[in-house]
Amino acid sequence: MKLGRLLIAALIVAVVVASSTFQVRQGQQAIVTRFGSPQATVTDAGLHFKLPAPIDAVHPIDMRQHLLDPAAGEYLTQDKKNLLVDAFLVWSVADPLVFFQTNGSRAGAEARLTDILRSVVGDALSSYSFNQILTTADDGTSGVDRLGDDFLRLAAARAEDSLAVKIHAARVKRLNFPEANKRAVFARMESERDAISSGFRSEGRETLEKIKAQTDREESELLAEARRKATEMRGVADAEAASIYAGAYAEDPQLWTFLRSLSALEQTASDDSLFILPSDHPLLKVLTEPPPLPVPPPKEEGSGE
Repeated sequence: MKLGRLLIAALIVAVVVASSTFQVRQGQQAIVTRFGSPQATVTDAGLHFKLPAPIDAVHPIDMRQHLLDPAAGEYLTQDKKNLLVDAFLVWSVADPLVFFQTNGSRAGAEARLTDILRSVVGDALSSYSFNQILTTADDGTSGVDRLGDDFLRLAAARAEDSLAVKIHAARVKRLNFPEANKRAVFARMESERDAISSGFRSEGRETLEKIKAQTDREESELLAEARRKATEMRGVADAEAASIYAGAYAEDPQLWTFLRSLSALEQTASDDSLFILPSDHPLLKVLTEPPPLPVPPPKEEGSGE
C-alpha cells in the first residue's frame, strides 16, 4: 500500500516536472504565454522552465528562412497580354513576439504572404509590356530580372512592417501562356515572324535585282570598251599588214603573187579534197609553174676568197 502511494507520488512529480520544462532547438525561438497572454520570448537554445500547463504554454517560432511557392496564377500585362506567372518568395521571422501576435503561426503568415505575393505580381506585371518582359536592357538585365526586383521591393514594403517578417527574395520561376490562348498566341507570333521574314526576302530580291542591273550595265560597258579597243587594234593590224603586203609586192611581185596563191590553195584544199581543174587554171599554175628564182647580184671586182 505504501509502495503504491510512493509510485503515484513519483508519477505526479514526473508529470509536473515534464510539463514545467521545454526545449528550444537551434534556429528557433519560443513565446511563452500565460492563459493566452504572452509573457516572455526565449531566444536561447536549450532546456527552459515554465509553469505547468494549462497555466503556461510554449509556442516555438522557426527563425530560419522559408520558401513560399504558391500555385501559378493568370495576370495581364500592360498591353493586355494574358500570362501564367509562377512566382516565389523567401521570408523569415523578423520579430518573434509581433509575428506571434499578428499571425499566430507560420501557416497564418504564409496565407497572408500568399495574398500579398499575388497582389504584388499583378501590380508589377501591369506596368510591363509583353516585349519589355522578354527583352534585355542596355545594362544586361533581363525583363524577368527587373520584374523580380519589383516583386521584392513591393512585397517588402507591404509585408515586413505589417507581418513582422523579412523578405529576402522574390523571383519569377516560370512564365507561360494559359492553355486557352496558347495556340492563338503562338499562331500570332508565327504570323508576325512570317511577315518579318517576307520583308527580308523582299528586300533581298530588290537588292539582287539592283546588283544584277549594275552587273549587266558594267558588263555592257566592259564589252563595248573591249569591242572598241579590238576594232582599233584590228584596224592598226590591218594597216600594218597592208603596209607589209605592199612592201613585199613592191620588192618581188611574182613571189608575192605565188605565196598568196599557195595560201589560198591551202585554205581551200584538205587531205581528202579532189579538184578537177583545166590546165590553164591559176591555181594549177601555182604548182606547175613556180616563179623563177631571184638572180643574185653580181660580185664586185677585186673581191675574192
